[in-house]
Amino acid sequence: MSELTLSREAKNALHTMIHNTAGIEPKDIAQVLGVSHKTVLNYANTNMDQHLPTVKAIESMMTFTRNPALVKAWAHKLGLMCVPTNQAEEKEHQVSVLERLLQININNGHVNQHIADVMADGVVTPSELADTVQILEEMEANLRGLRVALEKEAGKYLSALKREKA
Repeated sequence: MSELTLSREAKNALHTMIHNTAGIEPKDIAQVLGVSHKTVLNYANTNMDQHLPTVKAIESMMTFTRNPALVKAWAHKLGLMCVPTNQAEEKEHQVSVLERLLQININNGHVNQHIADVMADGVVTPSELADTVQILEEMEANLRGLRVALEKEAGKYLSALKREKA
């Protein structure tokens, strides 16, 4: 197995987390991690591949700083987005509904752009039709997912209501 490296985006996010978190200095992070101040500065150096933090150190830094820069960089690399929520552990169902809704909005934008491109020359080719159908099927799947997420939320409410009556 080859050595793992961080992407340029992840290194920049690590730099941001260490140097640009309001109210937290690199020396504070060093104290939390139990390493020297210089080690933390090396972690933030985007040109220093030989001084990367461990996964445990990254998790500790994110928990301490509450800075989502690295999580956002990784999410964007995977084609995802981060949605801030308060008390995410207690509101997992709402995140699921919101994520589905946002994905539908993204699909809607893709459909609008695609249809505008397809209709630009006034002709819909079989290839353009196939591409459009694929985008619409993805949107329909996200709509079904939104329905399931909402039904799951309603089921939790109804279950709690039944317990109250019992």
